[in-house]
Amino acid sequence: MKKLKWDNLSSILLAITLALILWVYATYENDAPYTDIFSETITIQIQNQDVDMAVVDSVEETVQVTIRAFQSDWDTLTANSFRATADWGGLGEGVHTVPIVVTCSDPTVTIISVQPEAMYVELEPIISRTAQIDLRLTDEDSLALGYVLGTPAVSPTTVTISGPESVIEKVSSVRATLSLLDKSESIDQDVVLIALDANGEIVGGVTIYPEKTHVSIELEQTLTSREVAVRASTTGQPARGYFISGLSTDPATITVIGPPSIVEDMSGLISTVSEIDVTDATRMIAERLELDLPDEVTAIDENNEPLTEVLVTVEIDAITSGTTIEVPLTARDLSDGYEVELSVETVDVILTGPAVVIDELNTALVEAYVDLSGLEEGTHQLKTSVELLVAQNPNLADLVVTSISPAFVEVTIQSLATPTPTPTVKPSATPTRIATPAPTKNSTSP
Repeated sequence: MKKLKWDNLSSILLAITLALILWVYATYENDAPYTDIFSETITIQIQNQDVDMAVVDSVEETVQVTIRAFQSDWDTLTANSFRATADWGGLGEGVHTVPIVVTCSDPTVTIISVQPEAMYVELEPIISRTAQIDLRLTDEDSLALGYVLGTPAVSPTTVTISGPESVIEKVSSVRATLSLLDKSESIDQDVVLIALDANGEIVGGVTIYPEKTHVSIELEQTLTSREVAVRASTTGQPARGYFISGLSTDPATITVIGPPSIVEDMSGLISTVSEIDVTDATRMIAERLELDLPDEVTAIDENNEPLTEVLVTVEIDAITSGTTIEVPLTARDLSDGYEVELSVETVDVILTGPAVVIDELNTALVEAYVDLSGLEEGTHQLKTSVELLVAQNPNLADLVVTSISPAFVEVTIQSLATPTPTPTVKPSATPTRIATPAPTKNSTSP
């Protein structure tokens, strides 16, 4: 009976074992494990770091791992499934090699390799010392006009700097930099501090406490400024027939600077010390004239450069007039062997220009014509033209022909008439009698 029970038990255990083997085999067939590099990097966690020691150079921050895992596990693993640690416990000053240990929260995952396997770390004692704050003011030349800078007040004046000994030894100064660009009010602000070496380069890896300093500077307004217009004037009169058509200054407005009591009471116009003489002028005049500024007041241009003179320009133009004159019409460039007949003998010409030139106009210096160049026999409609004989009087260049009437004329070109030849009587050997005509009634004889 006992033997029968034992045989049954053995059979049951054998069946379970075989079933387990078959299950494992089937599982491996459908979900076989394989080895590969995990696609994500693992962040290294530093353990037991001595707070009194500082890292001199950078150290490895992540590792890459090669693992063996089931197919189904690869799809669920993330970087958080792994933990990479480096134990710095007991490390003193100097260079050390610290192994990197990687574990996985999934026990079925096998860590095959870690790259890198270790990190190299150089440690130095952390030291601290005090440093005087160096306040540097920049853009002082750009301070708002009329303002004077007071004595800066810095609080605190010293700070504590800490870091690796070799780094702290490089620090030459702790600087606060403040720009005065366009400042017109008293300064009262915090300024960030930076550590610099002897060459003025920033030193990294330094802790500054406090990180900022408070800077106070009073700005006193000793001068004030305002924008005013510039006015220029002339003396005399232009030549007969001419007038002043424009008067301008460059610049047209300026900035004046001076004590507030003087500048605020100034007029909005600044004149020039002298005037431009336009007596008998017929052309534009441009001169630089000195500004008439009160004592203790100066002027500047748009570039903040001192300004004592302005360019004054006076435009002189002729008084314009007009006239209508009758001018004989002529033909030009008629081809040989032709004669021409014009439909009109004169044209009316309207001229405009300076009155003085028109008043003294010699009409003989105005010619009207039609151009017959290249035209042959026939009747043509041609445009009339006018020429001013400027070579004989240069002032005619200022006149403008505004109208010619008629604008077109009819021109007839024909060949010259051929003269009738005279018959020649040849002498004859036999004299010819010429009959004398009988006298007619009412005729007289010689």
